Amino acid sequence: MLAVSSDLGYVEDAFGWARKRALDWVQTEAEPGNLPSYWAGYPSRPMFYSRDVCHQAAGAHLLGLDAENFAMFRHFARSATPARKWFPIWAFHFDGRIAALDYHNDEHFVREIPAVFDLCYRALEQYDWTGDRRWIDDPDLAAYYRHSVGEFVEAHDADGDGIPEAGGTADIFLGTATYNEREAPLFIAGDGLATQYAVLRKLGLDAEADRIRATYDEWWNGDHFARGVTKDGLDFDWGLESHTLVPLFGLNGDERFLDYLETQMESHPPLNIESLSYYPELLFKYGRDESAWRWTKHLIDSRDDYPEISFTVVEHLVAGLLGLRPDAPNAVLTVESHLPAEIGVLTADHVPVGDWDVSIHQEGRRTTEVTVHSGPGPLTVTVGTESHSLEPGQSARVTKDPS
Repeated sequence: MLAVSSDLGYVEDAFGWARKRALDWVQTEAEPGNLPSYWAGYPSRPMFYSRDVCHQAAGAHLLGLDAENFAMFRHFARSATPARKWFPIWAFHFDGRIAALDYHNDEHFVREIPAVFDLCYRALEQYDWTGDRRWIDDPDLAAYYRHSVGEFVEAHDADGDGIPEAGGTADIFLGTATYNEREAPLFIAGDGLATQYAVLRKLGLDAEADRIRATYDEWWNGDHFARGVTKDGLDFDWGLESHTLVPLFGLNGDERFLDYLETQMESHPPLNIESLSYYPELLFKYGRDESAWRWTKHLIDSRDDYPEISFTVVEHLVAGLLGLRPDAPNAVLTVESHLPAEIGVLTADHVPVGDWDVSIHQEGRRTTEVTVHSGPGPLTVTVGTESHSLEPGQSARVTKDPS
């Protein structure tokens, strides 16, 4: 089982809480007939939601919940039908039934454009973590990837520019452009563009991704990008997810834009902690490690019972702080320390990367030691400019030149 140790007791306590709480949410055998699943939504709602599953999946993998991830993602994929214009269902009960709370009929159910692409991207990201060919070859998932960048876009692209639009209403049951439900009047939103862009890149559809990027570049006003498009044109107000998910999914990471985001995140934090749980992932990605750690501690100190918090804290404490980038299909793991000044030493043991069982020991920003406990063959571990091919039972220690 995944374990974390550190010279900072706070980290060990936080991980112990997050691991236990996340595993407590597993519902696989809680009732007869349950799918392999975990709770992903409000604690008052015994369900799993598409947005939540997407963001909990990395932490779930680290905790060994690959069967749960696969079953839930495939269940969402199967629900995206022509009658629903290729939108997946928003939420299910653990036995696989559609959650009536968020579904009235095939023309009136909660749906948000980013979720369509987020499900694709996070499922393909699970292939990076696991190397399990089912994430690529399963007929339901493969069809979902294809329909999401094909028929879904065509069904919702009134002007033919390759970008799906929402109706611009305030009714989430008619569909919104963004995860930020307080911005429902948007026709197109930054997080919808960003998730679509990320999936296109992941699928190797670079020409289409480049067109998305070119469109978004036109949203710049010299200080920051617009959060989206309304009936009156570009809207440059603070957008929460429609801003913060843009660099997270790699659409644009301009330093000036990141500065703007950090300022807004401080002065206008979201009302829902779910939105805030993305902040460490975003900031670690761009090396803003002290800020990422401060937001991680905010999540930890909240001890919030929303399941997404415990799952993402696991992810932030392991993949975030250690800068793990898995490529299990190609037997590669990249490590890049993001330890803040407060943490001198961090060790994550029994990290699952494909069929490899790995330990990563990090001392500040300078020294990394990786041990491959077991696996099907050599694993190439890259730290900085050094790469080592490690057979099971082997270790490599890399110390960077401080200059």
